[in-house]
Amino acid sequence: MNVLTALVGLATLAAGVGWLVYNWLVHLEVPYFAIPLVLCMPVIVAVAFRNCWD
Repeated sequence: MNVLTALVGLATLAAGVGWLVYNWLVHLEVPYFAIPLVLCMPVIVAVAFRNCWD
């Protein structure tokens, strides 16, 4: 369960970073407000995923 929770967090982090890079390449700007959100959301998603199975 710990490994699966970590993988869910890493997948969420990868999706968030991918979204930031996409916005940077396509729109030529970085949404600076979203950087803290992208760094915090993997923790929130991993904890929510873990609590679904407890």
